[in-house]
Amino acid sequence: MLYMLTDHLRAVLKTPLGELVPNEERTKSRLDSLITYPLVLVGDVTASVLTGMDYVPQLILVDNHTKRGKEIPTLMVSPSKVVKVKNAAGMLGGELFKAIDEAIETIVVDGEGLTGPILIEVEGEEDLSTLAAVQLLPEGATVAYGQPDAGLVVLKVDAGIKDTVKDMLQEMEV
Repeated sequence: MLYMLTDHLRAVLKTPLGELVPNEERTKSRLDSLITYPLVLVGDVTASVLTGMDYVPQLILVDNHTKRGKEIPTLMVSPSKVVKVKNAAGMLGGELFKAIDEAIETIVVDGEGLTGPILIEVEGEEDLSTLAAVQLLPEGATVAYGQPDAGLVVLKVDAGIKDTVKDMLQEMEV
């Protein structure tokens, strides 16, 4: 399966899918009220900031790039497993989708046996992996990702957002 970002969805995705927490309001107490587990972090800065705040996610997706081209942030956790995949910008390819599916299956089935998060390193771009994670995670999970120039988005997975993402993926399918 291959999904390609459309111009319509590029505009739609500029609006956060979950609760936007502006950078100046990003406190541990505020995030504690929003974050549940399993927890998936998408993006280098998001992963660095939240692991630096002592959150230990089950899955982290990074591409080792930041929007501003600054030094790549450091993860403050040690992964139990590292998976490397390729994924083109503006796409959600089969290799990335499969890696997320397998990671989530491991988390849901064998989560107690993991010593740290599963880290998926994407050569290319990981941005659209948020959609795959929402589609594949069980209800009640949380996905956190960065919203450029706005802050951190904390997205609680529920039936409504799963339906929204399913519609987006159908629009993107090629």
